[in-house]
Amino acid sequence: MYTGKHRITYYDLDAAGRVKLSALLRMVHIAADINANELGIGFHALSQYSMSFVLQRFALSVMREPTYDEEVTIRTWPDSVARGTFLRKGDMHDGGGKKIMEWTSMWILLDLAERKILRPSALPVELPDFENYGVEIMPVKIALPNTELPKANQYVHTVRYADIDTNNHMNNSVYADLITNALGATGAWREVQINYLAETRLGEEIVVTTVYEGETATVTGTVGERTTFAAVVKGCSQDFL
Repeated sequence: MYTGKHRITYYDLDAAGRVKLSALLRMVHIAADINANELGIGFHALSQYSMSFVLQRFALSVMREPTYDEEVTIRTWPDSVARGTFLRKGDMHDGGGKKIMEWTSMWILLDLAERKILRPSALPVELPDFENYGVEIMPVKIALPNTELPKANQYVHTVRYADIDTNNHMNNSVYADLITNALGATGAWREVQINYLAETRLGEEIVVTTVYEGETATVTGTVGERTTFAAVVKGCSQDFL
């Protein structure tokens, strides 16, 4: 397990003073990267085999959002291997030791040269024994909504150079910004899931569509006929529309 501290700074916040979803994703992924390096399966270790872990699904449950200048403790650990994917879990605690967030991420092992998914057995190191630390939320398949419903709204995002990471596709935290831009100044969301369905490349135009059902929003991104991501956010409002 990796355990580390993070102080919530002003650049983690949006215009309303709330922590950005993309900032949370970066905190989660920095912790995961450190833990993967400690286990011998970090970016540099795998790059010599032309391999990389790629995020497939991410599910986050929120008990309370951290606030500006609050110091939080972030923990993360590898959880299990199932159906060709690697599960990693984590949580966030406040200064009093109370859990305020938990998450589960699902990763695939990608051949960077061939851009194809590898079996877990291709991983060049042996993983440690797995432990259960009480994180219950799990990513699931997201049903794509009817984007022609009257409540749907859309905008287009062109993928620019700064959106791309070293794997030559749009970084997973950028999808969180697309979702946030689609929802605007929402209420206090309770749960977020993002499913990454296909790579998005430099120069592509993503049509981002949002459909509401009560306080639940489903956000999808499409490039032509290809759906690149789908997300469900629970606990949001449409007051900004």
